[in-house]
Amino acid sequence: MAQAETKEQKKLHSEISVLSTELVRQKKRFNEMNAEVTQLEKKLGDISRQQYETEKKITETIQHLEQENRRKIALEQSLLVQRSGMAQQLQAMYTAGEQSHLRMLLRQDNPADISRTLHYFDYLNQSRAQKINTIHTTIDEIRVLTKSMEKDRVYLSGLEETLTVQKRETQSTLQARETVMQRLNSDIRSKQSQLDRLHKQEAALQAEIDRIARKREAERRRQREAEKRRRSAAEAARQQQTIASRAQTSQPAAPTQAARHFRPGKPFSGLKGKLPKPVNGRIIHTYNSVRNEKQRWRGVVIAAPGGARVQAVASGRVVFSGWMDGYGHLIILEHDANYMSLYGYNRTVYKRLGQLVKAGDVIAAVGNSSGQRQNALYFEIRRRTTPQNPAQWFR
Repeated sequence: MAQAETKEQKKLHSEISVLSTELVRQKKRFNEMNAEVTQLEKKLGDISRQQYETEKKITETIQHLEQENRRKIALEQSLLVQRSGMAQQLQAMYTAGEQSHLRMLLRQDNPADISRTLHYFDYLNQSRAQKINTIHTTIDEIRVLTKSMEKDRVYLSGLEETLTVQKRETQSTLQARETVMQRLNSDIRSKQSQLDRLHKQEAALQAEIDRIARKREAERRRQREAEKRRRSAAEAARQQQTIASRAQTSQPAAPTQAARHFRPGKPFSGLKGKLPKPVNGRIIHTYNSVRNEKQRWRGVVIAAPGGARVQAVASGRVVFSGWMDGYGHLIILEHDANYMSLYGYNRTVYKRLGQLVKAGDVIAAVGNSSGQRQNALYFEIRRRTTPQNPAQWFR
């Protein structure tokens, strides 16, 4: 038969739900950052490739500049030689004067030789002038090319500097992302471990509640069977009585199972609003109050000095006494009409399983078991497996 959740189960379910949601969110963020890291690594690869190509172009440009500069120097030297030769030729002609030129012509016996000599001088002058013009043109072209290549070199140097800055910034961003991812991964592992622990606590509590429920149902079944046998025996006895004993009242035998099931003198349900606190102290966490950003307290936590006496709020029978993860030293009392009260975080418990206790009996000592930060008592009331608000039961 399906049973309603206890307060502790709801608390665990809430914590598990919160942790599961947080894990999903963090894993999603981790995957998003992993995708960002992948993109950053690709960007780094592209930048490194561009840097390599740019450095290669800069090297080639510098080599080309040096080659063209050497060529320009050679041409300038050739230009100097040509200019020097032409200057010497002009100086010689000027020094010799017109008479020397005339004498040279008169010494020629053959007019054809004179014509060839004059033509030769013209050819020399034209050839030197043509070479000088060619050299000037080439030097101008080299200067234009050198200027263009120098612009390219400046541009490539600027590009290389920009790529270096981009690479440094990308590496810094990548390192920051990887640091955040490491923290996220550590937090995910921590929360996963916490979630696993809560699942184990939930399973342990559910197993204990199921065990108590099965035991209680078995007791009820035994009591019903005993009552049925008692009534059958009583009916048989009545039928065997003589007519003279009909006025007598049949007294049923005391049930053999009575000691196994607690029967209080006053119904627990009638104590609502009349119960004392199980320990003197200040309530630091009320029922359903906010525990953190996404969690709420499901029980009542009462701050009290370590070792303070914890008293039963009503008569009952001990159905659990021992250690339970998340609750420390825990004691559970069964009252009538399927009511139960739970006392957790204790330093120790004084009652054993199956013992009957009266209201006000000392059953435990306040502590901080199961890793609590301060001495306090965790207290619950539930009917069957449905949690009740303890504050509504206190007077």
